[in-house]
Amino acid sequence: MKIYPGVSLQRVTARAAPESQNEQVTGQRILASRTTDVGLAVIGLAITQVWIYFQPAGWPNVPVVMVAAVALAPALIAFRRVTPVLATLGLVSGAYVSLLLGPTNWVLLAGAALAVWTLPRRCHPLTVLATLAAAAGLPLLANLPWDAFLQRLYVDQEIRRHTFDVVLPGITMDRFERLLLGGWPWWQSLALIVVGLIAIAVSLQRPQPRARRDKWWRLEELPRFLVAREHSQALNVLLAFTATQAITVELWRDQYWGNWWSAPGWMPYAIACSGLVLVLRRRLPSVVVGVLALASLVTYWQTSTSWSVLAAFSIALYSLAVYRPLRVSLPVASIPLIALPVLAALARYQQLTWLFPELADQPLFDGFHNLAYQNVVDRQWPATLSLILALPVCVGILVRVYSRYRKAAAREAALEQLAAEQDAAKVVLTERSHIARDLHDVVAHAVNLMVIQAETGPDLLLRGDRDVLDGFQRIGDAGRHALGELDRLLSALRDADGVPDPQLTPQPGLAELRQLAEVVSHDRLTVELELRGDPDRPPAGHQLTAYRLVQEALTNVARHAKATKATVTVEVDRLGILVEVTDDGEGFDLEAAGSAGRHGLAGMRERVRIHSGELEIMTAPGEGTTIVARIPVGKEAK
Repeated sequence: MKIYPGVSLQRVTARAAPESQNEQVTGQRILASRTTDVGLAVIGLAITQVWIYFQPAGWPNVPVVMVAAVALAPALIAFRRVTPVLATLGLVSGAYVSLLLGPTNWVLLAGAALAVWTLPRRCHPLTVLATLAAAAGLPLLANLPWDAFLQRLYVDQEIRRHTFDVVLPGITMDRFERLLLGGWPWWQSLALIVVGLIAIAVSLQRPQPRARRDKWWRLEELPRFLVAREHSQALNVLLAFTATQAITVELWRDQYWGNWWSAPGWMPYAIACSGLVLVLRRRLPSVVVGVLALASLVTYWQTSTSWSVLAAFSIALYSLAVYRPLRVSLPVASIPLIALPVLAALARYQQLTWLFPELADQPLFDGFHNLAYQNVVDRQWPATLSLILALPVCVGILVRVYSRYRKAAAREAALEQLAAEQDAAKVVLTERSHIARDLHDVVAHAVNLMVIQAETGPDLLLRGDRDVLDGFQRIGDAGRHALGELDRLLSALRDADGVPDPQLTPQPGLAELRQLAEVVSHDRLTVELELRGDPDRPPAGHQLTAYRLVQEALTNVARHAKATKATVTVEVDRLGILVEVTDDGEGFDLEAAGSAGRHGLAGMRERVRIHSGELEIMTAPGEGTTIVARIPVGKEAK
């Protein structure tokens, strides 16, 4: 609903403030709810990490991607209000994978229930039912090859471990047998279905607006959510904890494969916590790049397969290029990318023993170096890896340039629109000043002469009939001259073909509305008119304003609304004229119509404003249009 108020500023404040306040409150609620979801996701990541830490030692035998899927799945809780379908299916999948590795992860199951609860308020009912069926049925179907899954995860991995003579903690037979008896419990699927049905019932009691039920596969809100400035800090926290989770999982696995035994006990924890600096990637990207560059170098010495640290380093380089100008981002990014291979090539036994003290205690061979040192020093940072890490910098620069181009284009378009509006206003003001000057210099002069001649009438009567006749002649000449000048000014308002403006003809009133309704009606549009009260009671100017409002509204209905029926109600009382025009057309976006330069609406507003009235337009795409105008007469108009 949109309200075009008149001159009364008190009415403007009284009507506009509640609508603006409601929108602000709604925006604050959405921001608070999504920030809460991010907080729940961070808590879920932390609890899941502790849960993984206390799992049996057989976990290193399974592929790391499965452990990462369980560890990172709680991050989807942050998106349960944005993409509830994907969040539901992702959390259920993570909960199922956790059963292959051990007991049920209750964090993922609770997150799936929260996402299911959000489904009816965000998605079409058919989408909700399909998602519930998939979330509840697919895990039960996956129970059929349960034994095959466990055989591939543990028995085949155990055979491969002995084949390649890799020393890893194996899974006990007792735990393997307990896993064979497990699987996705049927009551978990039933619980998700019950939560979904309750959510549907609550949603039917409190239906949401149609515009908010976005189709999940379009992911319309996800890009807006990720780039929204108000969510940036919360998303940075989520990204930092997610990166820390991924690094921790890889470091936990690498303790069996790499050289972390040679490092101090605090170093793996420091490397894992280095992902937390991504919280500052917008404010202090240079610091984030430096910290993660050092963490990447140390990690690469220990194990060359720690991709999570390199991914965090890539995000830091990208952020540096996006949030800092080119003169800063290029030098700061180039320094670590060049320094890393140089430091790795120059580092030798003495420097490495400072970082990894256990190397000094290893037995020497050939009387010079030991095998452990050789395993570390051989993992030199390759120059090709620095070249690959330069790609995020290039992408960030392109994104920054594109963003600046879009802002410049939007600013230029706004300036062009402002200039066009100012030019149009200047033309109107110029023409008004010309007409005002002509009226003042010519017509006002002629009218003034008529007044003077009329005031000398009593004196002329004393002089004789001849003087009286001459006086009337001069009055008539001045009047005819004034009429000629008025006709000349009005002719300037004719179009290029010399066709006079219809508004210069004798002005219509409320009595002519029936003829107007008959003219607009045709076989595809029916116009019904209801006129209440005495149509001759209001002044002519007020009648003309009401007539023009109805005329403009019916013109819009006939041209744009694609309506089949329009209803016009005009009520005349002692306070003024109430005009209401309603159609069953397709409606329109009021804000978009205003920005597109729909001068008809502006003209209606100006006509009502002249009489200190109010104009209210209620419309939305697909819902028709209702225009209500109140034109006061008498004391209320003052």
